[in-house]
Amino acid sequence: VGTIVRLLEKCDNNMVGVIPKLSGDDGGGRRRLEDLRVPQSSLSRKIYGGHCESAQRYLSDQLVADEEFLSLFDAFVEEEVLPHLKERLRNVGVLSNEGQSLTFYCQRPPTLRLQPGPAFAHVKAHHDAQYGHQNGELNYWVPLTDRALTQVDLYCESTAMKGDYHPLQVTVGEMVAFHGSSCRHYVNSNKSPHTRVSFDFRIGVQGFFDPNWQMLGTTSDHDRRTITL
Repeated sequence: VGTIVRLLEKCDNNMVGVIPKLSGDDGGGRRRLEDLRVPQSSLSRKIYGGHCESAQRYLSDQLVADEEFLSLFDAFVEEEVLPHLKERLRNVGVLSNEGQSLTFYCQRPPTLRLQPGPAFAHVKAHHDAQYGHQNGELNYWVPLTDRALTQVDLYCESTAMKGDYHPLQVTVGEMVAFHGSSCRHYVNSNKSPHTRVSFDFRIGVQGFFDPNWQMLGTTSDHDRRTITL
């Protein structure tokens, strides 16, 4: 969380916004992601007089250029996420023996999401195959802000097209994996005065994921690292 606060503080205020320092005896000059104030112009699309598209590209470029964040993200994926995923795959019989290696195709960098409130806008229910993603990858969602403040959750159905949406209720310090290519999911509107921040990424698995897959309607997919464990 502290690394993301630092990254956002370096950004152009007119593009990303500002995070005011907490005041009072308990504040100590700290900054919370929940207090990020995003400019209204960065929330409106170009056709409405804003620069939402430019702000999104700007934030993505800042993430790509931040070596400290990328180093932490790489360690997180290699030391925490992939060993856990490989163990799950071994338990369901994808791997035939203890020492068998497996290749993973990991999105890098992740996608950073900012959802300021109060607002009624929300991400509608969808599955990622609608946007060209293939079935051989898993989604990982990592919240960076307190859901008790934002009242925002990731909602997901338990199996494809079942429609039994339920909040996953993941909090700071936790992560959730789900099959977003087939299971529909959405994020509810943020009606609080706080900003919801999270990042997400996808990991493809050897034997299920085609690294040469071409997403429909676009000439490029997320950049990926190939890691074999």
